[in-house]
Amino acid sequence: MHAHAETSPSCGQSRKQSSRHHGCSHLAISQDLPQVSATVPEHTLPRILIPHRGRKLRPPTLHYGWAGSVPEMLLEYATKHNLLKPLKYDEQRTDVFRSRLAAVFDIMEKHNISPPSPCTLRVTGSLNTGDKSFSILSLYTNYNLHKAPSDEFVDALQKVLGEKDRPRWFIDHTDITWESWVSRD
Repeated sequence: MHAHAETSPSCGQSRKQSSRHHGCSHLAISQDLPQVSATVPEHTLPRILIPHRGRKLRPPTLHYGWAGSVPEMLLEYATKHNLLKPLKYDEQRTDVFRSRLAAVFDIMEKHNISPPSPCTLRVTGSLNTGDKSFSILSLYTNYNLHKAPSDEFVDALQKVLGEKDRPRWFIDHTDITWESWVSRD
């Protein structure tokens, strides 16, 4: 599989900063948003961010995938190929996430790329994409590492999407805190 975890258990300041989020203080979270947004996505998932019930706290969700030009290209593709999906609650507006995902599946079908099974692909938001769209094509998360698609699938998808860079780990747009295991179960 692609780079999942580094061997070093350290994660910079994440452990130190995360302990104060145990109670999920919204003030602390909002104060940290600029720092979280400025975090550069890595190719390797630090070991401390791999969920493990033996730890007191659950890490935030991270997505392994692509941001930048990929989500925008997918929306252009969806528009060009009549794949735009309406919002479920307002059919007059476009659901850009569902439309981008429809584009991914259409591209895979046209290039004879079978979706991974189980399929963990999704288009979602991230705080550290480095652009204004905040969108990423997520292949899987740190919570479903065991369902990661094969290297062959990732290579094939990367090629047909025209992406030069390998996928990276992006911070989820809503699940950015360390919490007790009980609080999310």
